[in-house]
Formats: sequence, C-alpha cells, structure tokens
Amino acid sequence: MDIRTEIVNFLKKQAPKGVTFKDSDSLLATGVIDSLKMLDLISFIENQFNLAVDEDEMMPDNFESVDAITRFIHQKRQSLHA
Repeated sequence: MDIRTEIVNFLKKQAPKGVTFKDSDSLLATGVIDSLKMLDLISFIENQFNLAVDEDEMMPDNFESVDAITRFIHQKRQSLHA
C-alpha cells in the first residue's frame, strides 16, 4: 500500500461519521481531525512509516492535508537516505 492510501485510510477511520475530504482539503477546517486527533496522526506516522517527527516539524504546513502529509513523509524519508 502506498503512503497516500495509508494516510487516507487512517484519516477515514478518525473522521466523524459523514465527514468527507479530498487530498487537498484542510483536515482541521473540514473537521476530519481536531488537535487531539492530530497527536494520534503523528503517532501513526511515526509507527507506520518508522519516522521520528521532531517538535519543530509539528507545524500546520506539514499536516494541513493529505497532500501535505504525503509530501512531508517523502521529504523526511529522502533526508534520511541522503
């Protein structure tokens, strides 16, 4: 399963019933996640993709949308292999 699909599947389980979203939608603005679920998302990313998310990386730009999260994970992986 690719990164985007894993993120989407996780978020669908976290989202309140009836809430839908596109890959570019703001996850907070659409109600997919709230600040507490954001911590669950970060924990999921760390465990699922074997990455450590540093405090300075916990900024809205990295977790705003599925697109942003996918980009963040790709960049993080590239920096580990550079």
